[in-house]
Amino acid sequence: MNTDLFRVLPPALLLAAAAPLTAHARDTIGAYSYCQSEFKNNKAAVAACKACVGGGNMYNRDRQTKQWVCGLTSDMKKSEAAPAYKPPPKPKAMPATAKKYVTIPAGTFAIGMRENDEHGSKDHEFFEGATVTLTRPFLMKATEVTQGEWHFVMGEPAPTYDKECGPDCPVQSIGWRQAIAYLNELSESEGLEKCYKLGKLIEWTGGLDCKGYRLPTEAEWEFAARGGTKTSRYGELDDIAWYYDNSDGRPHPVGKKTPNAYGLYDMIGNAWEWTWDEYVPGKPFEGDMTDPVGGGFKQNKGVEENDNRVVRGASHRDGPIYQRATHRFQNLTNGGSETQAFRPVRTIVAK
Repeated sequence: MNTDLFRVLPPALLLAAAAPLTAHARDTIGAYSYCQSEFKNNKAAVAACKACVGGGNMYNRDRQTKQWVCGLTSDMKKSEAAPAYKPPPKPKAMPATAKKYVTIPAGTFAIGMRENDEHGSKDHEFFEGATVTLTRPFLMKATEVTQGEWHFVMGEPAPTYDKECGPDCPVQSIGWRQAIAYLNELSESEGLEKCYKLGKLIEWTGGLDCKGYRLPTEAEWEFAARGGTKTSRYGELDDIAWYYDNSDGRPHPVGKKTPNAYGLYDMIGNAWEWTWDEYVPGKPFEGDMTDPVGGGFKQNKGVEENDNRVVRGASHRDGPIYQRATHRFQNLTNGGSETQAFRPVRTIVAK
């Protein structure tokens, strides 16, 4: 709305607009339909109202003079312009947080919630008797990708840079495709193979043996988050996670809580994390599975480009029942909630 200018109207419409009118249902009009219903058979007043609204302004009734004007009335205070956005300076070097990776070993585990877990959903998290074997060890970033890391790699601040939290906070509002673009850029910056072919349907080329940076599979993420435990948390919740009860409703710099046994911080809480896997309703894990990849290595042609992918870990805005290594949720690939982040992994390829 243009609140700083009074729209110049033809003289006949100005007279109609200035004429005091009575028995009004409202004092502000911002849509054509209200112009008609407010002034009914007064064609000049209707025309003045529509000319104002059509120009992107609000048509307001002055409470002192009782006259209608386009834009600010005499009893309205002129709003001050918001300060211009000043982006943070690009980091001169890759932040130290980007260099911290831990080794996640190959192994076998029972995936999903246990039957006696009172907080889990049996429809989405309970896979009775399902076990997953991961045959490849991999490196996983110790923390979520930070604002400063994104800025250095991509050359510009993250879409929603949080200046209050600063460069050590996790990136937010990052879509699945944006995360994949970052991972390709990161691989290229280190002279590594790019793991993804970008297009209408993204393809994970090279699969699990790709030497560059990639997203974890859903099974890899859960195995890493558990940190070798059989429970859904690797410690007391307040010690390991920023969540609804202790976050004050905002994200926090990465790596400030207690890590799990592998040395991974914030696997639970602070920000949701993307995985590669397509979200498949029902039971995606059954029986004994080896290196499962939900949806395969390419986005399915039978679904819309903007499909659902699995996210894990919950965020600083979520309550205790969601703060578990087994909790599963989904998000659209082209979307990115305000609490959506990610962390890279790299397969340790045998020489």
